[in-house]
Amino acid sequence: MAGIKESFSGISDSGSRISISNKKKKIFLFLIASFLLVASVIGIVAGVASRKNSSKIPSSAHAILKSSCSSTLYPDLCYSAIATVPGAADNLSTQKDVIEISLNITTTAVEHNYFTIKKLLAHEKLTEREKTALHDCLEMVDETLDELHETAEDLKQYPNKKSLDEHAEDLKILLSAAMTNQDTCIDGFSHEQADKEVRNALLKGQEHVYHMCSNALAMIKNMTDTDMAEEKLKMGRKLGESTGEIDGFPGWLSAGDRRLLQASTVTPDVTVASDGSGNYKTVSEAVAAAPINSNKRYIIRIKAGVYKENVDVSKKKKNIMFVGDGRKNTIITGSRNVVDGSTTFHSATVGQ
Repeated sequence: MAGIKESFSGISDSGSRISISNKKKKIFLFLIASFLLVASVIGIVAGVASRKNSSKIPSSAHAILKSSCSSTLYPDLCYSAIATVPGAADNLSTQKDVIEISLNITTTAVEHNYFTIKKLLAHEKLTEREKTALHDCLEMVDETLDELHETAEDLKQYPNKKSLDEHAEDLKILLSAAMTNQDTCIDGFSHEQADKEVRNALLKGQEHVYHMCSNALAMIKNMTDTDMAEEKLKMGRKLGESTGEIDGFPGWLSAGDRRLLQASTVTPDVTVASDGSGNYKTVSEAVAAAPINSNKRYIIRIKAGVYKENVDVSKKKKNIMFVGDGRKNTIITGSRNVVDGSTTFHSATVGQ
């Protein structure tokens, strides 16, 4: 440090050069060269260490990882996301293992995006539109984390909890929704210069999660398609033999729901009537009063009339069923739009 101090002693407080001896010049240049050499060595060592992380993967795990990632749209990301995490690939033996680890890494990336959004929300000069869009993004993070958690739990039970067809559909729907959430977040920002700055601050993280979800979806499709083909071959059935329908309804619809839809009349839990003759005057009030996480259908009858409102049904308001007096008689109409400052996500007349 003394040598550095002496080297700069030939410069005045104002920054103008006074005089430096040749000896001091040599010392100064020697020190700078030394620092550059050390920095170069550190950079080389770091690069070698990074490559070593990949080379430490057992050959069998390397083969499984490469094979699994080959079915994705972003194979390099698929491989490196796991290979660069110390110990992540040590116990890989099946494609299912690769998917599970990939989902864990994706969850961490979503959590990172959450903190990025929270930091942006702390800025004082945000427009109302930007604040709304960022809050939409927080909601999308919450949705994505739930969907990734459900995917991971369903995958743990695969292929024993339900039929392969059901597993495949549920897993693909969950990951497709998680991918859509990333687009929905970014779409909330306009392309005006002010919004672009906030949009660009989020874009890289959102795209990364989108690509990771896409890779997991591709691997799940590859795995389930292979397993279903093998199962149908063993059972002597042709592909596409089953329509998955029961009495004209989707197979996933319960018997109780089928009876409800086939009934000429149903007994509602509450009634909405704009003239005050029901339990509530607005649909939103009825939804707000509905039970949280109901394990049975909660039927809200909406009498004939025009209801000028936007109805938001939160994800905790499960199993709600709306029954009107006909599409021409019971009308719900909202007016939120992007021009007036709403985001597309919140412009739905009835939505989550």
